Amino acid sequence: MSDDSLAQRIRRLEALREIDDLIADLGRAFDGGPSADQLRQLFTEDALFVVDRYGVLEGCDGIADGVAGNAETGFRWTLHYLASPRVALGDDAATAAVDFYLWEIATAASGKAYWIGGRYEAQAVAAVDRWRFSRLELKADIISHYPEGWNPKPENLADA
Repeated sequence: MSDDSLAQRIRRLEALREIDDLIADLGRAFDGGPSADQLRQLFTEDALFVVDRYGVLEGCDGIADGVAGNAETGFRWTLHYLASPRVALGDDAATAAVDFYLWEIATAASGKAYWIGGRYEAQAVAAVDRWRFSRLELKADIISHYPEGWNPKPENLADA
């Protein structure tokens, strides 16, 4: 095995790990308020975020502000579980096609509880400081109202 092939393999492994971090950071940014500041760092300047059939947000600022602004009229609280990522790295290890599942619980601005499930398809690129999404598309399979709503956490597990 040549040094070049070993260096190339290490570069690809590091890229895969950094893309895992990008996905984890996305869930945390969605659930952190959502945080426009955190979201802005995760997208390229010209990125697109296709939100199923509900709209398209453009650019890192438009995506960050649009998602954060959605808390007032859409979902005010979310808990994202982003799972089973599949990453197809480009030959240059600087671009990637990414696919991962979404399982989410949410509370709408109306106070109603929802289950949301589906998957994301994305394109990611290596930037100077980190990997970023250049395109992210939510393909929701379910967005279902949960009429019972969320109950508060019990004081102790014997009361659960």
